[in-house]
Amino acid sequence: MNRSFPNVDSLVPALTEAYGPPGRETGIRAALKRMLRGAGTPREDALGNLRLHLPGRGPRLLLTAHMDAPGIIVTRVEASGTGRLAILGTMAPSDWIGAMVLLDGNLRGLVGLDRPGDAKDGRDIEADALFLDVGGGPAGRIRVGTVGALEGRSVKLGDSWCAANLDNRAGCAALVAALREARGFRYDVHVVFSAQSDLGGRGAATGTFGVEPDLAVVVDVALTGESKGTGGIALGKGPCLGLKEQGFLAHPLMLELVKRAAKSARVKHQWLIRESSGSDARTVRASRGGVPTAVIAIPARRTGGPCALLHAKDLNDTATLVRQILKTPYPGEKGPR
Repeated sequence: MNRSFPNVDSLVPALTEAYGPPGRETGIRAALKRMLRGAGTPREDALGNLRLHLPGRGPRLLLTAHMDAPGIIVTRVEASGTGRLAILGTMAPSDWIGAMVLLDGNLRGLVGLDRPGDAKDGRDIEADALFLDVGGGPAGRIRVGTVGALEGRSVKLGDSWCAANLDNRAGCAALVAALREARGFRYDVHVVFSAQSDLGGRGAATGTFGVEPDLAVVVDVALTGESKGTGGIALGKGPCLGLKEQGFLAHPLMLELVKRAAKSARVKHQWLIRESSGSDARTVRASRGGVPTAVIAIPARRTGGPCALLHAKDLNDTATLVRQILKTPYPGEKGPR
């Protein structure tokens, strides 16, 4: 049976509740630095990525998970004091309605909707119909350019976590847990907690380019219902191995490496095919001359609105799988990139 990571659950609240929308990842970087004490010396690069190097003699392996979470930015402030918004990331406007947000890390606000009188539902609303209200107070508390992130308390529901920002703080938790337990790995390991993923994989692009890895593993979250042609994915049945995403096809030898690691660690897995969405894998795979890349995704259920649900066992199994990957030889070290 695979080994449990008793510290994984302890990581989730601090990571999901840390402030860190795209381009403003200060809070989540600080939380990760605290958690990585003893595992190496993390450093921040010019784009805002958090990097960690664990020296080894084998091929250069990149482990990456994006640390930013969906955000909003104030584009104008009306005479009433409310702010009009644009969305940072791919989260639908309807999912922001009623969300509590943390602004610039210290001011709270509520996202509302100016619903037209003839509106039948919220499926077709535009971001400019959203507004931000901070509940009165001194004039000018909201400024154009203010950036906000979802705020919400992490709650354990039975064997599952319900929280905002699980995409992709869950992936960060799995990496941290695996790195804390890493012993005897066979790679020169480079870890990048990437910034600005929700703005188009910017952190992954610069992070991968700087490392110039021989191979890479991207850890992310997959929503139930988005996998096509594989029978779907479910909570509690193990991490997903990505076969195909928008603009990305898994490298066969990296896929074989991850499958071998899963078998050795006795971690059950599911298959993931995403046609219209994806992770940072597309960016990582195409960096420099090309990087053999695999995707591991933690199943999550979007519960409606600014929260998601994932099973603690899937999180634990993902950490177990990542740790085993560090010990599993790459089956084609001289193969094509």
